[in-house]
Amino acid sequence: MSEQQTPHEWSHGQFLNKAQRYAEKMLAQDRDSWEFGFWSALALEMLARAAMSSISPTLVADSSKWENLYYALGHDPTSKKFSPRTAATTDILKRLESIMPEFTPEMLNFAVTHSERRNSELHSGSLPFDELGTAKWLPQYYSVMDSLLKFLGCDLAMLFGMDEAKAAKTLIDSLLDEASKAVRASINGHNTVWKEKSEDTREELSVRAKTLASRRIGHRVSCPSCGSTALLHGSSIGSPQTSIEDDQIVERQSMLPTRFECFACELKIAGYSRLSASGLGDS
Repeated sequence: MSEQQTPHEWSHGQFLNKAQRYAEKMLAQDRDSWEFGFWSALALEMLARAAMSSISPTLVADSSKWENLYYALGHDPTSKKFSPRTAATTDILKRLESIMPEFTPEMLNFAVTHSERRNSELHSGSLPFDELGTAKWLPQYYSVMDSLLKFLGCDLAMLFGMDEAKAAKTLIDSLLDEASKAVRASINGHNTVWKEKSEDTREELSVRAKTLASRRIGHRVSCPSCGSTALLHGSSIGSPQTSIEDDQIVERQSMLPTRFECFACELKIAGYSRLSASGLGDS
């Protein structure tokens, strides 16, 4: 009988198993306990590493030393006193944002902040999870976890159980509803002010906006408030696609919207969830 090979400690399966362990510890705590938030942060970190490792274990390695990459490939470096080291959680999260279209800048910001709370809990005298009401972070947390799990071909129920997954879905939906309400109120408010301006003023501002909304600095769209030419800014997702058209090399890069600005009515919208709620969320 051949000896069964032990999975690599940086494999996505091992990270996922650890995320499950931490998720169980999280759910065993009272919701208003600091430990609930603390274990949630550890579960997030392990799930992020699982998602990254599912592409390749080398992507979770600390790239400052080649031995870590060599170890991630399944080899044992011969360097004296070598200790395998993975990349910092913040670096892992930034890599995921570049690779996963669904992992938005908003998700990155939340995940980094939540991870920093965990670091503060362990390495300082502060108490970041004390009196941190779940309403301030749990909806965003489940939204991030849902995105990472889907990337792994899993769902919330796999990690948190069916009952908690249903509650998590409600929190995620409420997060989207709040974003939708906020952006609709902002659009309506700017539209009211816009209509109060004289026709000549509106025409002058629209012409000015069309001039300022240059394709060189963003993607041109119609403002949902005043209809003027406005700009969408975003971050790149995926690799550029290169083709030859009419004897010219054309490179196209998909972008995920992150910020909207209208130079006519001065409407500004930041964050993918709000942009999506306003009909501006397409890549």
